[in-house]
Amino acid sequence: MPSSTVIPELVYEDVGEAVGWLCDKFGLQVRWQAGDHRAQLWLNGGTVVVTAPRASNALLGPQSLLVRIPDARAHYLRARERGAKILEEPRDFPYGERQYAAEDLGGHRWGFSQSIADVAPEDWGGSSGPALHAPRESADAHLSLMLIVPDADAAITWYRTALGATELWNLGGVAGLQVQRAPFFLHEVNPQNPAENSPRVVGATSVRVELFVDNPEELIQRALVAGATLGSPIQDHHHFRGAVHRQGGFLDPYGHHWSVGDKSPLQART
Repeated sequence: MPSSTVIPELVYEDVGEAVGWLCDKFGLQVRWQAGDHRAQLWLNGGTVVVTAPRASNALLGPQSLLVRIPDARAHYLRARERGAKILEEPRDFPYGERQYAAEDLGGHRWGFSQSIADVAPEDWGGSSGPALHAPRESADAHLSLMLIVPDADAAITWYRTALGATELWNLGGVAGLQVQRAPFFLHEVNPQNPAENSPRVVGATSVRVELFVDNPEELIQRALVAGATLGSPIQDHHHFRGAVHRQGGFLDPYGHHWSVGDKSPLQART
């Protein structure tokens, strides 16, 4: 699978003709092609699937979406429990993907796919295209923070109230949030993994969350109103050749220490 997270699927009566037209007119390249009914094309890091119409109700219109997820079965169970209309039950495909499909309230088809094996197109009856082996720029490395909490849903509610966090996704027990475009994970305590617990339960922590925003005073005050405990008050910190940034902190209800400032000392200096 490509690195894209959300992949559009376009329906054409003649896939071969569509592939030729898109490659010729728009400069797309073939990653792989399965006979005359399906192909995956690539352009500047973006991916699109070209597919023939299906007789079943699994593809209702001229376009749909394919979304890459880490756990297709867990995602399927959550969608089903919350009343989503399931078009296709989860199943494993010979090209190394576990997939299911659902319909949204507007009638759009959403396919969800988990990579379970790295299989060459030739091994499942397809053929490789030049874009599949084309050199690509390496992605930037990312260091992500995961906070362990006793109740993920309650923690999501608190971080929304206290920090204005927005929910990126939620798999039930594990969620992705962001505060002013700074992403982080929440993970509910797993009784089968006693090595991980919230600092409040353990009674200590060796990690401090460093968050940098335009107005640290406002964010800290918002957290205090929501029930956080004040840590270090806002004060000036001197670093590098006379540079100064303001920073203070608080303790959240789960025992995580947050330090909030206006400028990160790790950012490139000019």
